[in-house]
Amino acid sequence: MNKYVSLSAADAKNIARDPMLVLAVFGPLILAVAIRYGMKILSGWLHLTLAFDLTVYYDLILIEALLLIPLMLGVIAGFLMLDERDENLIAYFAVTPLTKSGYLLYRLSSPVLLSAAYTVFFVYFTDLVRVPVAALLPLTLLLALQAPVVALLLLAFAANKVEGMALSKGIGVTMAAPLAIYFAPEPWSWLASVLPTFWIAKAYWAGMEAWSGGTFFIYLAAFAFYSLLAVWLYRRFEQRND
Repeated sequence: MNKYVSLSAADAKNIARDPMLVLAVFGPLILAVAIRYGMKILSGWLHLTLAFDLTVYYDLILIEALLLIPLMLGVIAGFLMLDERDENLIAYFAVTPLTKSGYLLYRLSSPVLLSAAYTVFFVYFTDLVRVPVAALLPLTLLLALQAPVVALLLLAFAANKVEGMALSKGIGVTMAAPLAIYFAPEPWSWLASVLPTFWIAKAYWAGMEAWSGGTFFIYLAAFAFYSLLAVWLYRRFEQRND
């Protein structure tokens, strides 16, 4: 346990030195406060001045915001691991009592747990949309899975932190998937199914409706997509570090 405490203390120092990482850690809290207290004001202003009903888009706003949480936390984990790889610390950890598997468990489980906690907090604190518990539980698991996928993506394809920064900006393209589902008619919206976030957004809207065989299929497909993607990225990471 002491080895994980020491690593956590070192992480806190590294994050505190980087304003971007600090913002990513506290970003979900800032976003939650902004939505809770700003969305109703904005909605009322738009209704009075432009006769525009923003409330019909609350579902879309919520899922877009929720998708940002594991993205930010995954980027933090990825950047820390890129730094440690550049300094050959991953090889060092492999021959310590921590071991390489223990190091990876710590690095990838931390954003998973934080993403899950932030997701539940965000949904109930903002109170933007009432999400049933039956829909929130699998949604939370899917969002938690996205965090290590983002981290592994950076490790698998970025040679250093500079490339990781550029790649993390490219990951933002995946935020377009919920927009495709919401605005594009069937079956055209399925063109976005190559993006991982498509499956989380699809599962969110499926869970908000009455459960059916189709709902179960969407959840199963989403978990399968993320599991296979995580395994593939992990193997790419292993190859890069051999």
